[in-house]
Amino acid sequence: MTKPLIRVLLVEDDAVDRMACRRVLARDPDYEFVLSEAESGHEGLQLAHEQRPDCVLLDYHLPDLNGLEFLAALADDTGDISIPVMMLTGTDNATIAVEAMKRGARDYLIKDMEQQYLELLPAVIQRVLGERKVLLEKKNAEEKLAQAEAKYRSLVETIPAIVYIAALDGTNRFLYVSSRIETLGFPSEKWLDNPDILLAQTHSDDRERTLEERAKSQETGAPLRCEYRLLTADGKVLWFRDEASVVRDESGRSLFLQGILVDITESKQSEEELRQHRYRLEELVARRTDELAKLNDELRCDIAERKLIEAELTKAKTEAEKANLAKSEFLSSMSHELRSPLNVMLGFAQLLESSSPPPTFNQMTMLKEINSAGWYLLELINKILDLATIESGKLVVSPEPMSMTDVMLECRTMIEPQAQERGIKLIFPPLDVHRFVRADRTRVKQVLINLLSNAIKYNREGGTVEVSCQGGTDRVRISIRDTGPGLTPDKMTQLFQQFNRLGQESGSVEGTGIGLVVTKQLVELMGGQIGVESTVGTGSVFWFELISESPPQVATGESKIEKLTAKR
Repeated sequence: MTKPLIRVLLVEDDAVDRMACRRVLARDPDYEFVLSEAESGHEGLQLAHEQRPDCVLLDYHLPDLNGLEFLAALADDTGDISIPVMMLTGTDNATIAVEAMKRGARDYLIKDMEQQYLELLPAVIQRVLGERKVLLEKKNAEEKLAQAEAKYRSLVETIPAIVYIAALDGTNRFLYVSSRIETLGFPSEKWLDNPDILLAQTHSDDRERTLEERAKSQETGAPLRCEYRLLTADGKVLWFRDEASVVRDESGRSLFLQGILVDITESKQSEEELRQHRYRLEELVARRTDELAKLNDELRCDIAERKLIEAELTKAKTEAEKANLAKSEFLSSMSHELRSPLNVMLGFAQLLESSSPPPTFNQMTMLKEINSAGWYLLELINKILDLATIESGKLVVSPEPMSMTDVMLECRTMIEPQAQERGIKLIFPPLDVHRFVRADRTRVKQVLINLLSNAIKYNREGGTVEVSCQGGTDRVRISIRDTGPGLTPDKMTQLFQQFNRLGQESGSVEGTGIGLVVTKQLVELMGGQIGVESTVGTGSVFWFELISESPPQVATGESKIEKLTAKR
């Protein structure tokens, strides 16, 4: 079995003593001593620095240095001697021994004549090394403890809370408190010196509860967790959460109370604000609930009233529709009744105009007045009859493919005499451009004649009426542009109203006020639409659109347009 190794430096000028020490150490059964020897103090110092032995055996009397001088030379800058030194002296001088121990020697032996000190030498070396080991372990432990404490303090100082350690002796005095205590306006020393400062700075409303929580924690050993208010040095109130637990040793014995004080003032303020918001919200909800209940009651009443009104409106609408239908039927029957005697009057007037002998000038003038008034009344009766037929739903249109060019040519032939009377120039699109629509031919002519007649009647003397026809994929638009005075925006909103002549009732132009109404309803019955654009001082453009149709396939024969053109 390998024995532990101990390196020893022997500084001795006597060769006999060196040999004796060598023999004694070599016989030791427990340790293997490796011996280095020096005959002078300077040689010993050199070997000590070079070899760093475990122990130095130093003779006090050396040829160049004494033992005290050797110790002084061996010490470092701090005066500490890291290598254990055991002094060997030949005289029983207590003063020298004490001084050697003061200078850093760990032990000493007296060289007696019987050389009994040699027997004690291995044991003394072992004892010195054991003491050195204990001292080194203690020093290392102290250094580790200091390092751990430094780390703990460094860590604690970075925690955003007050860290404390308190005694468990009933005084609750602080053994340690971090520098964060300064947030309360106190230095750490004041909390360490005054064991009652925590209770004194606790809010009066929280003291009893806090004491009870601490007592309960100490009795049960359970961790402490409570919230209370602390007063700062300037009287400000802050909320803290105190969390602490008892620290015990390996045997379970209580050592101290370690805890932290966390500032929860902002959290408490947020909780209070949230509570206030919740309270206000609950009040608002309750108020809104009451308001909604009232509104619901009012709404129920409104709904009941609305239903009653709707029932009355439905009843009134039904009665109005019946009355309107009765009116239309009355107008239709009366128009037939009026038209028969009127035709007789017009026939007799025409006979009188061509009678022999011819009528006198005055008679002819009156006959012309009778004819004019008669024809005007007949036109009015016809339009009323059309309107009544449309409103009663009895008017039937017969859509078929038809050429707008043919219709425009026929209408031009019919309307030209009226235009020539007022010197109005008519402009129609080229006859070689064919546009086909799907509509009732008779009703299209009626629509176009009415719009052309209005454009001539409400035009200026010597004005122009221009007809255009543009075809699209789904629709064909026919536009009639005049050079009349134009319509204001207010008058345009009153168009297509029954018997509304837009202020022309007292004018020189005759009219019924229902022509545009009938025209609009006829266009819509054929699936089209009608509109107007007007500029005051420039004129108006009335247009209507009809459903576009593909041209029919004609194998042979001359078109109606070509026939009418040839006649002209």
